[in-house]
Amino acid sequence: MSTGDWSDSWDRLMAGYQPGREQAIEWMIDLIAAHRDGRAPRVLDVGGGTGTLCSRLLARMPEAEVTLVDLDPVMLAIAGASLPSSVEVVRADLRDPGWTALLPDSGYDAVLAVMALHYLPPDRLTALYAELAGLVRAGGFVANVDDMPEGETVVSESDDGSWGAWWDQAAADPVLGPAVVERARLFGDSPSAEWHPPAAWHLRALKAGPVDEPAVAWRNGAQAAVVAFRAR
Repeated sequence: MSTGDWSDSWDRLMAGYQPGREQAIEWMIDLIAAHRDGRAPRVLDVGGGTGTLCSRLLARMPEAEVTLVDLDPVMLAIAGASLPSSVEVVRADLRDPGWTALLPDSGYDAVLAVMALHYLPPDRLTALYAELAGLVRAGGFVANVDDMPEGETVVSESDDGSWGAWWDQAAADPVLGPAVVERARLFGDSPSAEWHPPAAWHLRALKAGPVDEPAVAWRNGAQAAVVAFRAR
């Protein structure tokens, strides 16, 4: 498969596990468009994976200045080869508070995360929200879409075995194969813990940063988006 085919294949795979993902991406792009103030928006995609949000944003706003951050070497390999050269693709570990030093810019109009932060423990996610808010210019916003059940907090274990065929194909690919080996070295073979607190928890965590009153701005079943604007 070509790199573009791998990106499409990943999107199809994720559609089965995150049914609201496509709608969430379109909603985020609409939000950027509604607050762009006639300028080319500067956007940071945190945990951006293969670059789906970035490519969709650029299809609608080719002038946008876009940076994608991820740690997974497989996702980065696909993103780096399939996205336009204008996109800054940065390898950084969100678990490390020093990750922001690797970014090429600051003063982003929008800092976004789509189904990307649920592997972080509560203390680290709270700190990360403050870091993300600190990257936003006055009047810009932070938005995070993830599973945010309206009831009790859910802790689950992701089952990579159910989509092992995709990873087996990637491991056999001459380009992605070495990245799959590196991924195993970084993350190991055990499933990663996932933590899905309700939206109210995210709102409280966002309030710790330099932002106005955060709000739930979108919901599709268990998936929701929290948004917070930085004070002008």
